[in-house]
Amino acid sequence: MSLYRILLVDDEPAFQRLCGNWLTGLGYEVHFAASAEQVIALCADNVYDLVLLDLALPPSFRPDEGLALLPGLAPAPVVVMTGHADRELALRSIDAGAWDFLPKPIDPDLLKVVVERALTKRRLERELVEWRQRAEPDDATMGLIGNSAELRELRSLIRRIAPTDVPVMITGPSGTGKELVARALHFNGKRRARPFVPVHCGAIPPELFESELFGHCKGSFTGADRDRVGLIAAADGGTLFLDEIGDMPLAMQVKLLRFLQSGSFFPVGARSETRVDVRVVAATNRDLAAMVEDKSFRDDLYYRLKGIQLRTTALAERADDIPLIVQALAARMAPPKRLAPAALEWLVSRNWPGNVRELQHSMQTAAALAGAEPLITTDDLALACGEAPSAPDEGSDGSLDAAVTALEKRLIGAALSENDHNHTHAARHLGISRVGLLNKMRRYGLR
Repeated sequence: MSLYRILLVDDEPAFQRLCGNWLTGLGYEVHFAASAEQVIALCADNVYDLVLLDLALPPSFRPDEGLALLPGLAPAPVVVMTGHADRELALRSIDAGAWDFLPKPIDPDLLKVVVERALTKRRLERELVEWRQRAEPDDATMGLIGNSAELRELRSLIRRIAPTDVPVMITGPSGTGKELVARALHFNGKRRARPFVPVHCGAIPPELFESELFGHCKGSFTGADRDRVGLIAAADGGTLFLDEIGDMPLAMQVKLLRFLQSGSFFPVGARSETRVDVRVVAATNRDLAAMVEDKSFRDDLYYRLKGIQLRTTALAERADDIPLIVQALAARMAPPKRLAPAALEWLVSRNWPGNVRELQHSMQTAAALAGAEPLITTDDLALACGEAPSAPDEGSDGSLDAAVTALEKRLIGAALSENDHNHTHAARHLGISRVGLLNKMRRYGLR
């Protein structure tokens, strides 16, 4: 049995017979459809690795008949075939989701190359999915690093909820890993092979929100020079993660609610609805119940979204997890780093109002300050957090000049490391001239 299954969509029996026999001779399993209805029926019962699609299908024989099928054929790559070949139609096909475009009459040699390339793409996608299925369930949950009771309970809930399509609301302070939780729900569920699309509701200007979320049609407003797929359609079959949902404008809350109730929406400027299947996970660091009370968030949308509620905890509530988190962060750095025992104690004793996000940023900065040294010290961390070193560097005589020299060497080394030893960029980073940087490098024996 062939490793690859191809769907050939064409209403001409002679072309079906010739092309089908040719593809079968190459070792592929070929199924045939002559209309949009047959395509829909076959795709309901089969998974295809490639679709060869004639755009002119009955009953109208207009290219729009075939174009309308494209969104529903994913994830199989689609090669469009048509006798009505022109540049505009090719662009419309690609914009609608086609992978490649071939004019009729079909050149057999070109078709062979295109089919082989498309099936190679499909094979690589399969291998990626298999790799994710092996690697991501553990990574997705263990990305929530720690052994505190709160985190163990959170991971347990994720494993129970992930296989379902129940809406989830994730609450908790900023920087506590709400997106990690959303990714864990996605990659441990049945939708893991489909897209995970994060949307930060506070980062989209209100006037662009509808277009970003639902997409738009060419000509629907000034600057809309082509059709654009929105973020909801991009998440079809997968998970739509609405981060900071409390920042969504009220006008958009109404339209989002309608989509959640019906599963369909109108792209801006469109006259026909688009239907998609997504799981919605929302997150916020705000008190949505209080926002419902003061009418700044719709109560019907709130009850539609909240489903099961998960909470991420502040780092201060699970300080015992800090050593595990920082050791994991240090091991993932390039090259990997280690922490001096005193540095680890310093991290545990410190208050982290920005939670894991602040801790991660401080670790990255400290690693840059350490440069080529494999060990991150307390002084590296103190400088990364905007504090003075606790004591003069080793080898210093304790004088102010020696301390300033040691600090300057460390900052120059960090700037060179962060900028791949590009002197111009490092000098700009430090706020000095390139000549001044080179002079200091010579003085300190830096390369």
